[in-house]
Amino acid sequence: MKEKSILEQLQAPEFKASKSDRILMEYIRANVENVPHTAIAHLAADSGVGEATITRFVKKMGFPNLSGFKLALARELTESSHRYIINNNIEAGESALETGRKLLDVNIGTLEKTLESLSDGVIERCAALMCAAKRLQFIGLGNSGFIAQDSAYKFYRIGLESFGLDNGHSMMIMAALARPGDVVAAVSHSGHSPEVLKAVRLAKENGATIIAITANRTSPLCEISNLVVPYQAEETLLETGSISVKIAQFFIMDLIYTQIVKEKPEMAVENKKRTTQAVNLLQR
Repeated sequence: MKEKSILEQLQAPEFKASKSDRILMEYIRANVENVPHTAIAHLAADSGVGEATITRFVKKMGFPNLSGFKLALARELTESSHRYIINNNIEAGESALETGRKLLDVNIGTLEKTLESLSDGVIERCAALMCAAKRLQFIGLGNSGFIAQDSAYKFYRIGLESFGLDNGHSMMIMAALARPGDVVAAVSHSGHSPEVLKAVRLAKENGATIIAITANRTSPLCEISNLVVPYQAEETLLETGSISVKIAQFFIMDLIYTQIVKEKPEMAVENKKRTTQAVNLLQR
């Protein structure tokens, strides 16, 4: 059997990963291009784990020391980058239309699998929590942060007091000021982002209700959350930001939005009209 590559093990390790291991793996995945050139002291400081944890981790990965791990990672990135930054069934010599058909099939499959993965009533429960929220906070980092910002705008237009936060400092300030009646919708593909986890833990301690929107049902984010709305989308480490993941996240948000509009049609329509009219005043 072919041994897993470093990139594959960072997604699904062959060993039992500790909490610190998973924090380090999340950091490496997010900073994979820089890790081969970063000293252990900086890796420890930036990731938030100890140097001893890093040393133990690379040995679990099958390397005698950090230098060997970094060398192998650099070689793997060089050899595989041309295959991993796009969907791996795309061929370099094919036409753009053929590529388009392949991507269309992948994205349709993503939506179908996402819909099949949803349990009965989960969208309804999510919509009810958001409708009842005193304040609705959407949070996420990177590409998930873009989804959070877009969703907050979308829900704000129909009258829900919504805010989108996409950086660690803003999320922690929000969490510190959270109170009972607030709902925090955390968008995270992996469910392991340290900043998101710290923010939702603090917000929950302060009485907020947490909704997780993630592809990883066994993640720490799911363990913390009061309600999990999963989606099905896969991407390789260097494909981060793929359209299939964005489509799945947008699809979940649109399902929840549509459910709220169905349940509160008068409120939604009236507020959408009012906000549209207000925006149109800027064009006069």
